[in-house]
Amino acid sequence: MADGHKPLSDLLDEMALKILMIEPGDLSIVGELLDLIEQLLPGRAAADTPVVIQRMATAFKGALEKFIMGELADSAENYEYLGQCITEMQESARKEGHPGENILAQFCDNMKKIGLAVDPSSLLGGTDAAFAGKGDEEDGLQAEEECLVAAPPHDSGPAQPSGGGGPGQEAIPDFLQDTDLLAGFIEEAFEHLESIEVNVLELEQSPDDQDIINNIFRPFHTIKGVSGFLNLKTINRLAHATENLLDDVRNGKRPMDSAVIDIVLTVGDALKSMVEDIKDVLQNGPANYKDIDISGFLVNITQLQEGGAEAPPVEQISAPEPVSQPEVFDAEEEPEPPAVEEEAPVAPARPATVRGGVQPASVSRVAPPASPAARASADSAPKKIGASIKVDVEKLDALVNAVGELVIMQSLVRQNKLVSRIADPKLTKDFSQLTRITSELQRTAMSMRMVPIKQTFDKMIRLVRDLSKKSGKKVDLIMEGADTEIDRNMVDSIYDPLVHMMRNSVDHGISPPADRAQFGKPETGTVYLRAYQKGGSMMIEIEDDGEGLNTKKIRKKAIERGLISESDALSDFELNNLIFLPGFSTADKITDVSGRGVGMDVVKKAVEKLRGKVEVQSQSGKGSLFVIRLPLTLAIIDGIIVRVGSERYIIPTIAIQESMHPEEKNYSTVHGRGENLLVRGDLVPIIRLYEIFGVAPTYTDPCDAIVVVVENEGRRRALMVDELLGKEEVVIKNLGGLDVPGVAGGTILGDGRVGLILDLAGVMASKVD
Repeated sequence: MADGHKPLSDLLDEMALKILMIEPGDLSIVGELLDLIEQLLPGRAAADTPVVIQRMATAFKGALEKFIMGELADSAENYEYLGQCITEMQESARKEGHPGENILAQFCDNMKKIGLAVDPSSLLGGTDAAFAGKGDEEDGLQAEEECLVAAPPHDSGPAQPSGGGGPGQEAIPDFLQDTDLLAGFIEEAFEHLESIEVNVLELEQSPDDQDIINNIFRPFHTIKGVSGFLNLKTINRLAHATENLLDDVRNGKRPMDSAVIDIVLTVGDALKSMVEDIKDVLQNGPANYKDIDISGFLVNITQLQEGGAEAPPVEQISAPEPVSQPEVFDAEEEPEPPAVEEEAPVAPARPATVRGGVQPASVSRVAPPASPAARASADSAPKKIGASIKVDVEKLDALVNAVGELVIMQSLVRQNKLVSRIADPKLTKDFSQLTRITSELQRTAMSMRMVPIKQTFDKMIRLVRDLSKKSGKKVDLIMEGADTEIDRNMVDSIYDPLVHMMRNSVDHGISPPADRAQFGKPETGTVYLRAYQKGGSMMIEIEDDGEGLNTKKIRKKAIERGLISESDALSDFELNNLIFLPGFSTADKITDVSGRGVGMDVVKKAVEKLRGKVEVQSQSGKGSLFVIRLPLTLAIIDGIIVRVGSERYIIPTIAIQESMHPEEKNYSTVHGRGENLLVRGDLVPIIRLYEIFGVAPTYTDPCDAIVVVVENEGRRRALMVDELLGKEEVVIKNLGGLDVPGVAGGTILGDGRVGLILDLAGVMASKVD
């Protein structure tokens, strides 16, 4: 948008995705939701944001603040109602700020179920001074919050943690004295904490492995030393105490058991939260600083050291919530923090199989070894460790963009008629060499954007471990292809959908041990997480050996909701993929993990924003397989260039099934369904691209033209074009904020003309409209 705000639909979609990630007690994501909703408040929202959305956002913000303050029940049921409120805000946005009394009544009813009374009339009023500008923002918020039941007066400043901010406020001037060193510490601390979590989870399988214990000890030692130098006193004390506990384990004073593993994981979460807070202070100023009370951690660590295995479980500690949002650490050219260790800890290669269902009492025992096949997949590829340097992400993006421009310019020169007339062999040879060098430079620049998906996959180990313990299930997670590379810009976007799908596999797919035994299955369920490249795509698969989807139940729910009729004859594949429709859920009850019915449609939207697709295959009683297909990179697309009239369009190759000159005998017009083409026994609707984009075509008879059969979201269409011009990898250019239906972006073709990249979902929707 021109004013720098995110589009309203994108903000609401992001909120819907965040609500999926919340579990009771996960206040870190509640905080992220609060950051998003504040962009819709009066005085901060974009100028074209409907007033009703601003007022709904104000009520929503009030609910979130009460969750954070502990004034409302932190339950899965309440989060379901919040999700429904977001759905009603999305519906209001689609109706351009005129949602009607029914939607507003539903919004207010869901707020009432949470514990807040919102007056519908307060949402329906016209614009007033409270929404006129930023200067009146506080008055507007105060007026809106009067609609909340028992709403205590809120201080206009940032909320302080219950632990008190005194000590933290004294420390702020100390650790902010050298912001360059602080920024370097933040970056490296995240890397160390990721290494700690990966190694701790591996240690559950090999509790006596001294190398792994040392790989956990060293990052804590480094964090302790650097935080002490920077006067980060709370982080220093907690890291030091944990280091001492691990030192006792290294020296054989106490065993590495479930109590130590749990507290190290919980301390890691707390340190992540504290480093996040320091990062926020560095970016937004000292007013955002929140100190954390670590006394509970210190007491429990001391009890573990003194009382051994009799110490209270870590779950009784009042621990801060873990930061679940993934981080792709953008390196900055800043001085390194003072070196405490001569060598940074290097995490060893981890086994492919991770046992998530081990009960706390048995963690100290060595788990069964991984199967030979699993171990071979983990150990067969030797790891090459080479020298590396850190490069600012903006500089890397600038390089990739410059190389893209170079490729376009080289193509323009190659197709210049004056150049093609020159018959000098030396010039022809030199130009061929230039082409090869340019192509190699492009491949190298694009590979610099790629990062292994291992960082994201490793986070799933902890997720499955925690979910299996919470649900009382035994689950093995087997990961394959963690070294497969993905575009750096996709990593953040794919994390949340992946988390939700993994949660669904554990919560809905895998049954409790007793139920699995009744069906003749082993007590331990298995979830497979795979990544691999196929053609020009990145494939991610989540497979479980659970009960599979209940197709009959899906059909029944779809009929109840009016999505299909009793007479509709849908295949099992079509029925199973109805789970991606908004609000669709077959869960009999809501759990802390899933079942709110606001999930798979958001997953689908997130994947489609990455120009990808997601589908499910399932067999009842045997399990389910979710497949995500993504492009290898967001910067380049492989496509077929077609001509329609005088215009050029690019159709993504991944969606093309075939192209042909239609025969008249296969062309028909069906009443109510328009023009169709018989393709291999199926009637495929014809879309005339010249009608959608308003251009004058060369051919108006489909039998004279060429049709390109494409598939999107399980639907096939025949796109009518005048000519196929060839296949080419093109550099994608955005349209500068313009929202053109049916167009995903643009590119500059070799002849200097602009070509539009088709968004097939938009093209099909335009035809329906």
